[in-house]
Amino acid sequence: MLNVDRVVVAHNPVGPDDDPSTSDVLAQVAAVRAGLAALGIASLPLAVEGGRAWEVLGGPGALRVPVFNLVEAPPGSPHLHTWSTVALEILGVPFTGSSSAALWLTTDKLVTRAVLAAEGLPVAAGGRLDLDRPAVLDRVPPPWIVKPAREDASVGLEGNPVCKTRAEALARGAALAHRFPGHPVLAEAFLPGRELNVSLLADGRGGVAALPVAEIEFVDFPPDLPQVLGYEAKWLTDSFVYTHTVRRFPAEVDDGPLLARVRELALAAFAVCGLAGYGRVDLRLDGAGEPRILEVNANPCLAADAGLMAAAAAAGLSLGQVVERILLAALDGCSS
Repeated sequence: MLNVDRVVVAHNPVGPDDDPSTSDVLAQVAAVRAGLAALGIASLPLAVEGGRAWEVLGGPGALRVPVFNLVEAPPGSPHLHTWSTVALEILGVPFTGSSSAALWLTTDKLVTRAVLAAEGLPVAAGGRLDLDRPAVLDRVPPPWIVKPAREDASVGLEGNPVCKTRAEALARGAALAHRFPGHPVLAEAFLPGRELNVSLLADGRGGVAALPVAEIEFVDFPPDLPQVLGYEAKWLTDSFVYTHTVRRFPAEVDDGPLLARVRELALAAFAVCGLAGYGRVDLRLDGAGEPRILEVNANPCLAADAGLMAAAAAAGLSLGQVVERILLAALDGCSS
């Protein structure tokens, strides 16, 4: 049972002209505060700029109450993603979600891939795209999906990220390197099979449970349009790809063995990457129908229309129950 009457809901600042992938955090704040209210817990929203996390969270008059940590990296600065979490760890304040170490690891897709592969978990073939010596393009046959290694929310997956020729891959890699200076670019084999994701949530008993597996369906996509959950499919509400990219939950009776395998991989990735409280693992099937892990997401979006909340609803969980489980995991972790 929760023994708390007040929670700070920390989030990154949002400006009026910010990209929807950034301003979406306000929808998360609203959802979490609604969940806390359903539990009878008062909440205080607090904007925390990454570089000022210590000053805001640990300065004079700072509130020493549990923090629901929704702080994300400022646009173009993924290295600041962990600053608020580090401050909370040093201060000894209980906070929700994953540790700074897990956030650092999963923010970098190249590092995540290496850790998963070292533990024997299947990932898509690929690696760093070095524009001077693009050995990955020799090692992995096309088509490739080329994306920034340290961005999330499909930022950097605008347009067509699937490259069929070496020239296309190098051109896209150069454009991403210019757009995200100093950050690596990832080239992976584009897997042709079904796209699945597994939301994971603390079970209220000290463990973690896999929620119903979701599938992303690309409805009536023309042959020349890649079936990718890119930026437009997530954020441009009036685009074809947004309205024709649909989430559904496959039935156990139809896909039981596959869903069991996908849940197994997701739980293993959650543990290997050191996630806590909640997370999401994205997978895709290769040409042989075998699932491979694409990304591990610590502290995924908690907006009411996001994947984790949809999976929780499919499992029969209310918003209040989701928030309660995440907060309980944070408090238990602090006391253990």
